[in-house]
Amino acid sequence: MAALPSPATHRAPTPRPQEGVPAASGRPELRVVDRPRHHRRYLVLLVLTLALGVFGVVSLHALAAEAAFQARALEAEVDGLAQRSTELAAEVAALESPDRIHAIATGELGMVPARQPGYLVLDEPAGPSGPAPEEADALARDG
Repeated sequence: MAALPSPATHRAPTPRPQEGVPAASGRPELRVVDRPRHHRRYLVLLVLTLALGVFGVVSLHALAAEAAFQARALEAEVDGLAQRSTELAAEVAALESPDRIHAIATGELGMVPARQPGYLVLDEPAGPSGPAPEEADALARDG
């Protein structure tokens, strides 16, 4: 039973001297002083901190909502541009149609289809190991 206090070490509280009665010894009269109250400072600091925190959270939510509206507007713009791109691709395909080109060539430009295609043979210059152009012409006539 070491946890229980022994009666020899237990002292009875000393009585407090009454106010206005001088102390029996040469000591000055002591009294209990209340701690200084800083509760208001801490309370004001706490309220300001909470107010700034709430303001920050509300500001961040407002910015997030604004960004969401901008993202939605950009997505709508992208959808519109994708649709326009599809329309332009279809228009290009229609304009490149061989039937359309043939109709414009014969109707508006007055072109006629060729009856017998003609070919042109060009003399190609010979390389360093081949015969000279004059020799090639002579070989072609003789050959």
